[in-house]
Amino acid sequence: MNFPSGFGSPLARERLVSALAADPPRLDLAALAIATLANPSLDAPACLHTLDALAARVQVEVERHLDEQGEFLARLRALRHVLADVEGFRGNERDYYSAENSFLDHVLEHKVGLPISLSVVYLEVARRAGIPLYGVAFPGHFLVACNAGDHKLVIDPFHNGDILTEHGCEELLKRVAPQLRFDASKLSPAPVELITYRMLSNLKRIYLEKDDAERGLTVVDLLLLLAPDHPGELRTRAVLLMKVGAFRTALKDVERCLELSPEAPDRERLELMVKELRERQANLN
Repeated sequence: MNFPSGFGSPLARERLVSALAADPPRLDLAALAIATLANPSLDAPACLHTLDALAARVQVEVERHLDEQGEFLARLRALRHVLADVEGFRGNERDYYSAENSFLDHVLEHKVGLPISLSVVYLEVARRAGIPLYGVAFPGHFLVACNAGDHKLVIDPFHNGDILTEHGCEELLKRVAPQLRFDASKLSPAPVELITYRMLSNLKRIYLEKDDAERGLTVVDLLLLLAPDHPGELRTRAVLLMKVGAFRTALKDVERCLELSPEAPDRERLELMVKELRERQANLN
């Protein structure tokens, strides 16, 4: 997708493509690609070194407690101890809707963030320390978990690394999404692509609520990199492009929506948008 001059982030796109093309996909690099939207000159190697150093400290902590606990639980508690107790990574409850909470470099420096950005820290430190942790796209509140025999242990990075049982997760769901019923499928592993998409969706929502069309465009562009034919994202990008006067590009997105969903409930509105965009484009010529 070629944006009008001044829009989009070729560097973020390049880094995100590279991160997701790795085998296996690299969550740390995908999160840093997103962070370049706000800080194109961020020091990615320094961020990776920070994750390496945290993992080394977790491994030392594991060795200290192996005699007291089984290896599995020792690893999990060591991870939580280093990140929550010692380093103080926690949820940014005071300024939850700040865009900075979504950027990995900022989270590593200031040790506050959203549930999902903090989960990225836990996942990447755990991976380096040899702990089989995985992300959980829990409704309304991202978590991390690991299999412990015939059950799961879940960690809530936003709330000081609290370790939850499945019953604890059920209680959490009642608070964050009371309209939903809990079942074990809500604790299924989330692939890197889904985690990345959810991070971007959070950021998009923040920029749209602030009516920041330019930054919103950079985020929706990356969402469409992950899901090129997503009708909702195409609609969103078309509206944002209209706001910045990029009528020709917006028209392409609306026409693609109609092509993908010829029976869409809002087809009439989309057709009106096509008419309006063609008229605006003609007036510019």
